[in-house]
Amino acid sequence: MSRASISFRESIRWLPGEASEPTRTIVLTARNGAFLDVRFNVEDGSLDWAFAGYRSSAEPNSTKFTHHIDSRTPNPLEVVDVGTNMPLPNGRTLETGEMVNPSTNLVTQYEEIWRDEECEEAVFVQNISGSVWRARAGAWQLALGRTHGDFWAWQASRNGSGEDGWTRGYSTSLGAVSQDSSAAYTYLPEDCQGWTSGSTAEWGGDRWLVLQNER
Repeated sequence: MSRASISFRESIRWLPGEASEPTRTIVLTARNGAFLDVRFNVEDGSLDWAFAGYRSSAEPNSTKFTHHIDSRTPNPLEVVDVGTNMPLPNGRTLETGEMVNPSTNLVTQYEEIWRDEECEEAVFVQNISGSVWRARAGAWQLALGRTHGDFWAWQASRNGSGEDGWTRGYSTSLGAVSQDSSAAYTYLPEDCQGWTSGSTAEWGGDRWLVLQNER
């Protein structure tokens, strides 16, 4: 991967059913494979799934996603997440594989359609304990974590009208985090020039491992 990327899922199909998109799914991926994937249900705004970790090539056209934190399980490394990708003529990507369908709790074959964008500037970090992951890529920002047993996540976009130029879209409730909620729902600092990839940084009352900083 030459640059960081922003991916939007346009549809999912649980075979043999029809394709639909019940969520707002955004994935930010660093050049080194670190990623955050945050999915909210459009109908009621509830969190569908949020996880983060690293992606790697499993075999030709296949990608393995290793989960280091996952809203659905306290044992993320046990999650098996491998997809096969095929470019489509319209510039989208078709991903196929199998995973647990949350509606049935059964392992089911799926097809997902993704739209990807590359970006030149991106920052990916996790705190030293691994309980919080954050990323900013282009005009998007994602964060997720587990604080005192409560899992939280949010998506935000840059449009100049919100706090510090950012507007939070789908998000778990601020009240869902019993303590340190203000830290969970803050944006990454605009000036991260001193955050070199592979280094550690002090910010927001925590210590962070800089997974990737691209400018």
